[in-house]
Amino acid sequence: MTFKRSFENSRKTGAQLEDRLDGDFSPKPTVFLPSPAEINLHKTGTYLCLLESFFPDVIKIDWKEENSDTVLNSQQGETMKTGHTYMKFSWLTVTGQSMDKIHKCIVKHEFNRRGVDQEILFPSSLLEVPAIEAGKEPLKEVNDILRLQRSNTSAYYIYILLLFKSLIYFTCTIFYLFWRKSACSNRKFS
Repeated sequence: MTFKRSFENSRKTGAQLEDRLDGDFSPKPTVFLPSPAEINLHKTGTYLCLLESFFPDVIKIDWKEENSDTVLNSQQGETMKTGHTYMKFSWLTVTGQSMDKIHKCIVKHEFNRRGVDQEILFPSSLLEVPAIEAGKEPLKEVNDILRLQRSNTSAYYIYILLLFKSLIYFTCTIFYLFWRKSACSNRKFS
């Protein structure tokens, strides 16, 4: 089924959802940049673009180098339904001379803002991220993206750790309550 034909088929479902929900149905991107270990060990860099909370499910994702019209060979995951919206991810692995170029993920979707394709820029894989020290001026442009990614990743791991800790406390509390109840019910009264 072509992009245009599936796009037409999704209009009816989209109108039904719009009647029930108000909001922005354009894809919301989250970017993941290559790790220094991947770059140093494998001499490659993998850019990942996660697109979430969009409707309808018809979406087209292309990757290009900045200032180039050539569509690059990339991979894409399946479009997955999450509640009333959808999510999809795509990734591009670059090697050699392409690692020092800026790449962009181009997203075509019915509800893109102002009807313009989203262009999500990914910085060169070879950029070094300087250490962030307290009291210094914040990093600019591309390095801000890298710092934001590190902060989000750290926050994610802390959230998972706290969730695990809460789960352990919950389990201990439930065990104690049931143990106490069973211990109290086994007593004989005279």
